[in-house]
Amino acid sequence: MKEFFRRTFIEIVNRDWKRITLQSYTAWAFYALIAVTMAPDILYAGFEIDTNPLVWGWLQLLIAIFGVVGRLIIQDHKTRIVRRLCIAAIVVTALALALPVLAAAPDDRDSVAFTLISKWEGKKNHSYQDMVGVWTICYGHTATAGPGQWRSDDDCRDLLIEEIALYRDALHRYFSEKTKRSRLTVRRDAAYTSLAYNVGARAAGKSTATRRLNRGDIAGGCRAIGWWNKSGGRTVRGLVLRRSEEYEYCMAGVPAW
Repeated sequence: MKEFFRRTFIEIVNRDWKRITLQSYTAWAFYALIAVTMAPDILYAGFEIDTNPLVWGWLQLLIAIFGVVGRLIIQDHKTRIVRRLCIAAIVVTALALALPVLAAAPDDRDSVAFTLISKWEGKKNHSYQDMVGVWTICYGHTATAGPGQWRSDDDCRDLLIEEIALYRDALHRYFSEKTKRSRLTVRRDAAYTSLAYNVGARAAGKSTATRRLNRGDIAGGCRAIGWWNKSGGRTVRGLVLRRSEEYEYCMAGVPAW
């Protein structure tokens, strides 16, 4: 075995390793894969930018295909200019494809949470009395609602965002410092806040979903969000669908296993 590794090492050196590492399509494919694999974590750790893992996955696939194809191309001294141009083109293309990731990266927690929660709460611009006679308006707002009121869409958005902030602050008291620092991506925070808005901050804060997240079991916590799909002891389709979307938000960028 030692002799095998010795011969392999000598063979690599004899092949002009500097040329291979600097000009080989396959080598540059590996460099690009390393960069693309590390980029999402670096962006979040350094700038708190939560990016779309689907686009990174497509970039990895395209780079891997390029590496396989490049391995089949003869790479001698005569074609070094063409290789360099091809490598430059690949880098530019990868950067161009990565721009939508950054452009679509949600960095506004209120907006992301609003998008998720407003979809399931429903909106009425005119005030009305709910089933128990409480005056309600917009996305279930009751604190300042009264008879004969009307609110614009912008007013309703502002009211919901204010309430989202209150629920988020209440829920965050149940999260550990490490969870708040490194486990709550923008989308995951929206998922937990949506759960709290629906079932109450105390119930969500004391839930298995929160305890698992605090232990570092992100996927387990996301799955536990889905358990809150019953009302009156029976499973409700609307809650199942809402929990499913919250799960998708929660699991963004996390392997499902």
